[in-house]
Amino acid sequence: MSTDINIKISEDRKKITLTFKDGKIEEKPLELNQAELEDLIRVLGTVRWAMAEGQKLPEITGAHIKPAYQTKWAVQRDNNVNGTLLAFQHPGYGAVGFVLSDTQLKDYTRALQKSLKIKRVPNN
Repeated sequence: MSTDINIKISEDRKKITLTFKDGKIEEKPLELNQAELEDLIRVLGTVRWAMAEGQKLPEITGAHIKPAYQTKWAVQRDNNVNGTLLAFQHPGYGAVGFVLSDTQLKDYTRALQKSLKIKRVPNN
């Protein structure tokens, strides 16, 4: 089954209208405000996570990434797994984050320090 999804943002940018078409059923537009859209994105992410459970994580090297620039971020201790939570506000997905174990955090810190050293190398 193939379904086309049309998404329209209102002129005041406060609502969107989703319209689903599959050629068999009557089109039924669904209007969402920003909070409802954020909730839908969160729920879809949770469903995707459940569908991927038990599967090997794909490699991140070479993956297409849509970065968030000039965002708010936070670092805090995650007591559930005794790790460090790195969180940021993504303009498309809302607040997202990931937890690093202490070993992963050391590797992450080395990678960040290496990145800073590369940026400091003067051009000859």
